[in-house]
Amino acid sequence: MFKRVLARLVHGVGTMRRFHALASRHRTDFQTVERWFTRALDLDNGYQLARFNRGLLRWRELDDWAGAIADFTTLLAQNADYVDALFNRGMTYARAGNYQSAIEDFEHFLDIAPNSRWARHAYNQLEGLYAIADDLAKPLPPSESPPLLGP
Repeated sequence: MFKRVLARLVHGVGTMRRFHALASRHRTDFQTVERWFTRALDLDNGYQLARFNRGLLRWRELDDWAGAIADFTTLLAQNADYVDALFNRGMTYARAGNYQSAIEDFEHFLDIAPNSRWARHAYNQLEGLYAIADDLAKPLPPSESPPLLGP
């Protein structure tokens, strides 16, 4: 019980530090916040809010897409209906260039949360991802050799 309470206090410190980091925009400040969230998880590995916030931080501020995807995937393993984790994992996959996984996450998100506050954003993301996937599936036209210059 004590560790759970302490984890929430540590997470709260991390959340306050995040406001400072957002104002400063210094990478080292965001890395400090990540360490606070990780400390909270060390105290209570099942603390979903700390894992979710660390995943967001890794995705949006630290460009640690693999770490963010791991956090969101862990949350979804704990609770398959955690739609915010599913949406943000889709966003992370898209940012990382894993378009097929992003499409799968957004389609699943819309299946289970069609009335979510993020549904319109998921539709918009899918529209763009379908266009990217369609372009990637098309073969490139054969390139013509440039004329040789010289004698």
